[in-house]
Amino acid sequence: MKNPKELKALYPYQFAGPQISMSFSRGWFSLFAQLCADIDQELGDDKRGFHWRQVKEKFGQARVCYQLAEGAVDRDPDVAEKIMSMRVQDEVASSKVCALCGRPGMIDLKPGWMLALCEEHRAQADAGTLPSIWFEGDEL
Repeated sequence: MKNPKELKALYPYQFAGPQISMSFSRGWFSLFAQLCADIDQELGDDKRGFHWRQVKEKFGQARVCYQLAEGAVDRDPDVAEKIMSMRVQDEVASSKVCALCGRPGMIDLKPGWMLALCEEHRAQADAGTLPSIWFEGDEL
């Protein structure tokens, strides 16, 4: 899967429902796509009640927010805890991955916009020449 448009086609229920915003980083996209697949598997045959509310960057790493309806929790009391754990693991993993290219990186705590970047892209950010990390246009 190459972009958010393909991911949304594969798991349409995960993107149906009220949303705040959806901003997909190129470097973190494979982490998020795997999270979607893991949640799909965890939900089993009954996918009702789950959807993404927001995908963004915050404090240098990915931040994903979702809604899980009460009925979904009633089907399996552990499902909410499992999904929350997967979400946290995804966010922590993104802090060690370049937001642009997906190679190993780290959050630079210099003043300004915090973002996990590899050495190459950190140098570009410092020089003010970092390309956009976000998927845009027809890729969404």
